[in-house]
Amino acid sequence: MIASPTNLIITGVTTEVCVQTSMRAANDRGYDCVLVEDGTGSYFPDFQQSVLKQVVAQHGIIGWTAHSAEIIKTLAALTQA
Repeated sequence: MIASPTNLIITGVTTEVCVQTSMRAANDRGYDCVLVEDGTGSYFPDFQQSVLKQVVAQHGIIGWTAHSAEIIKTLAALTQA
């Protein structure tokens, strides 16, 4: 995880266990979270897809997801500002 004062970029394995638990705990503590879709993995692709859907359900109830290229582009733009 990379942390800023209120935002977390989350990666890791296993998506449906450790990653999801960490993301939910961070959200409960007031962090805005984004899960790197191509920066997490699972032994079961169906489980991973399920978690990605759960994260963004109800307008991002737990957080958001994005691909690493999108995150890198956004971070680069922020550092240029």
